[in-house]
Amino acid sequence: MSFIITLVLFLQLTTVPFLGHFQPNNTLSYTKQYAKGYVYHDENENLSMDNNEIGIPDVYVSNGVEIVKTDRDGRYKIPVSDDAIVFVIKPRNWMTPINDLNLPQFYYIHKPNGSPTNFTFKGVDATGPLPKNINFPLYAENGKSNFKMIVFGDPQPYSLEEVDFFSENIVSELVGVKGVEFGMTMGDIVGDNLDLLEPINQAVSKIGIPWYNVLGNHDVNFQADRDELSDETFERIYGPPNYAFVYGDVHFIVVDNVIMNDPVGDRGYVGGLRPDQIEFVRNYLELVSRDDLIVLTMHIPLVQHERFRESDQKELFSLLSEFPNTLSISAHSHTQNNTFFHEESSHWQGEVPHHHFNVGTTSGNWWNGVRDENDIPLTMMRDGTPNGYSYITFNGTQYIIDWKVSGKPEDYRMNIHTPRGVKEEESSSTPITVNFFNGSEQSELSFRVLGETEWVKMDQVSKKDPFYSLIYERFNDFNSLKIKESWENDSQLKDKSYPLIKRMYEANNSTHLWQSKIGTSLTEGVHIIEVMVKDRYDREFKDYHSIRIVKD
Repeated sequence: MSFIITLVLFLQLTTVPFLGHFQPNNTLSYTKQYAKGYVYHDENENLSMDNNEIGIPDVYVSNGVEIVKTDRDGRYKIPVSDDAIVFVIKPRNWMTPINDLNLPQFYYIHKPNGSPTNFTFKGVDATGPLPKNINFPLYAENGKSNFKMIVFGDPQPYSLEEVDFFSENIVSELVGVKGVEFGMTMGDIVGDNLDLLEPINQAVSKIGIPWYNVLGNHDVNFQADRDELSDETFERIYGPPNYAFVYGDVHFIVVDNVIMNDPVGDRGYVGGLRPDQIEFVRNYLELVSRDDLIVLTMHIPLVQHERFRESDQKELFSLLSEFPNTLSISAHSHTQNNTFFHEESSHWQGEVPHHHFNVGTTSGNWWNGVRDENDIPLTMMRDGTPNGYSYITFNGTQYIIDWKVSGKPEDYRMNIHTPRGVKEEESSSTPITVNFFNGSEQSELSFRVLGETEWVKMDQVSKKDPFYSLIYERFNDFNSLKIKESWENDSQLKDKSYPLIKRMYEANNSTHLWQSKIGTSLTEGVHIIEVMVKDRYDREFKDYHSIRIVKD
């Protein structure tokens, strides 16, 4: 009996689970090895643990699945495979170093054999043997509960010119931004050409704040023969695609939820998480106070119509439902949506509906549109949302999300649309359509005609945005004239960039559209429509629109 107990204990102590994914000979490695070292206060910020610098206790370190806590001296020890990234989970009151591109440096890549060498875009060089110590420096900071972040959706440039569109249209107005702690790009950082990651990082770095990144389906290595290998270039530049960090009372959990198809070169994918990624989320949530706010960030939206696997959504919801304060953020769709998952109509089981924010994109409609006076496309998303970015302001476990339209004042929050030249006899039945860009089921809209009507509540509708629909109609008209073909066949023009719309996608039904009829006969002349919005945070916004009534 004692022999059996001894054997069992021996097996438990010597078996280390396989945590990585790449082995040169396609075999799994169970070699027992541990990464170890210190998480320490780098007082002089020289990235080296000097003799007078001390370790920090109770800081979490992860290998992408398991999570350990540093002891009272700041030491940790964690098992690793021959394809692993060890990283520190930035705690409140501390900050990791950033490099010259403002990218947080919180990880160590252990790939003795490096990434596969047949990839079009460079992965990780061979790192050699595991170092004796892997130390993580942290800088002291005031972990305030009230802070603000910036969120980008899908910059997705396919050329250096489109990187310049992004830089001039988005970055330029954010340079030196005040009162913002950090930013995050929610995937599709570039459009398949991973060599563009360097110039776009150069652009974003000019904003001047730490910048985190999420992997998107256009940021992957298509030569990978399985999903686990599709992130090698991302890892080289940004580190782990699954990680976590803390600001104030908010725990940010970042996941790569793009599962690539297995055949080499296949660009197909589905939204979801592998078992090891689910395990990382589960392990981290077990360490988090139920009183804090959990923010889960990803590229592909959690909703099933974006091909997110229902089983994985259900499992994530099960993990999150124990927390009263949750938010998830995605991008990908090139539309903006605020979805609330309710207990009675979804797999969500929490008492408070779960808010999923699908942020609009910096690239709008993939940098397509007629170019403006700055030679940049006037790009609008298919749901009528102008391109831009989001501010999220946190106060403890509460948050406020705002959409900032690029190049416009911060109070530009809606478009109001009516037909032009309405006849007197038709004025009563004339529709008013309002696109409140960051609206949701929790928004309330009403309107009045100044001096003519009282306030009238508007109905939320699922329809196509009239502004975008008009642009799309004009695009089809241009196409019917074959202007682009004539341009490209002209000997004097063919070497110049075509200045009109390159392509467009048909409008989607918008989730933030409200509509009503004027309901009152108006007399000839100009009338002013006032629209009032009450958003989900009980804030009120007003905007105005003129309409001309003509004689029959």
